[in-house]
Amino acid sequence: MVQPALRCLIHAIHNVTNIYTEAVLAYAFALAGDYEVTQELLYKLDEQAIRSGGQIHWSPKPSSPAATDFWPGTQSVDVELTAYVLLAYVSKPRINAEDMATAAGIVAWLARQQNARGGFASTQDTVVALQALAKYAAWTFSTLAQVTVTVKSQGSFERKFQVTHKNRLLLQQAVLTEIPREFSVQAQGSGCVYAQTVLRYNEPPPRVSVTFSLRVTTQLIDSSFSPCSQSDHLPTPSYIGSRVTSNMVIVEISLLSGFSLASGSRTSVRNLGIRMGLSDESQTFVLQLEQEIEVKGLKPASIKVYDYYQPEERALADYNAACS
Repeated sequence: MVQPALRCLIHAIHNVTNIYTEAVLAYAFALAGDYEVTQELLYKLDEQAIRSGGQIHWSPKPSSPAATDFWPGTQSVDVELTAYVLLAYVSKPRINAEDMATAAGIVAWLARQQNARGGFASTQDTVVALQALAKYAAWTFSTLAQVTVTVKSQGSFERKFQVTHKNRLLLQQAVLTEIPREFSVQAQGSGCVYAQTVLRYNEPPPRVSVTFSLRVTTQLIDSSFSPCSQSDHLPTPSYIGSRVTSNMVIVEISLLSGFSLASGSRTSVRNLGIRMGLSDESQTFVLQLEQEIEVKGLKPASIKVYDYYQPEERALADYNAACS
């Protein structure tokens, strides 16, 4: 069954214009051991590669973010597409020095897109990218002797990390206390280590959406126990992007401080959390919240709707208690 499928794909490769499809085809033929077809597809992909600062990646859109952008600026599809190209390179029957150099550039770009927990923008691109990075790691593996990594600031901060064969899989970390300041990272010894810096900060979410429309209304429905005992919150999302319908959509609703979800709403939440897709026809969901603790200076909570496979397509809105 596999051989007829591969023959069908071979007849189609010259008519393929979608870069994502080319990447998946290159990986498929690399796994099949067809060096010539794999190489032909990789030549085509190489002509479309985006190179910057020793890093290499691919994007189906001309307006791809620069290679120096940090997650989550990079689109999920760029990570997944680039990971498939890397898988094709490290799965070829024969690998030369030029392939190794290209693969190293791809890994350099993928490593910059990882978030603080080692994942990427979504589940799908995380699975493919980690598979590609793991295969590259196995491909380039060499026994680690010992490496000492020293992190210094221009002031008094200094921290040494000892990486040996025994603790090579252990995550070692330290908080950089002298911020803002320049830090240097120096490594001595023999082996390969991965160093990552993480900067966390908060910023107001963007309010402009071109792919989803999201309206939220609140209504006080029972004030017999307290001034704001129960409220109905009705998020009404719809898809207004370029496609007929979106991919699978997730609606995330944060609760107001001091409020909980009423027992009667818990069943309806099972039908609310994940939708297989939205069209331009609005979908309305009703949630009933109950105030358990009165909170002074109550701040608004947020509602977010986003495409699971393309999380850059999203919309955000705030809501507050109906009595506020």
